[in-house]
Amino acid sequence: MYYISVYIHILSAIFWIGGMMFTVAVIVPASRNKLVVQNRGTYFMIIGEKFSRISWILFLLLLVTGLTNLVGRGIPLKSLLNPSFWDSEFGSHLFIKLHLFAGVLILSGIHDFYAGPKAAQLMNEDEQAAKTKRFRKISAWIGRINFVLGLVILYYAIRITRG
Repeated sequence: MYYISVYIHILSAIFWIGGMMFTVAVIVPASRNKLVVQNRGTYFMIIGEKFSRISWILFLLLLVTGLTNLVGRGIPLKSLLNPSFWDSEFGSHLFIKLHLFAGVLILSGIHDFYAGPKAAQLMNEDEQAAKTKRFRKISAWIGRINFVLGLVILYYAIRITRG
């Protein structure tokens, strides 16, 4: 059961981080194509809604399998309430990883349920308006920060497992 949990955890992280990489490398550049430009807001709305749904399922899977992985490694969940656990090397890396993950959840919520949809809506109304540009910039920066946080989480996941 432990290996299945680890497998699902890693696969979920790959899918989430890979999705962000695909967005940066393929989806955003494709939005500049002359076939898409006129409907760029709708384009981002459709893709954003689909990836958002998948991301929130992945976040839930990451949370559940993360807890399952701890128990599978012989770390009882009640030890998370013990301050000395967080002083260990494993605990301190987990502490950082969990706080970064909390930041990702907060930023994803802002991006997926407010800034991203608002930017897409405004793009359909007037792509050149100052408000549209502001929301696009906010949405893009939240996405970039989340991507960087995802990579840092990955680093700490390696530190947790490899020391």
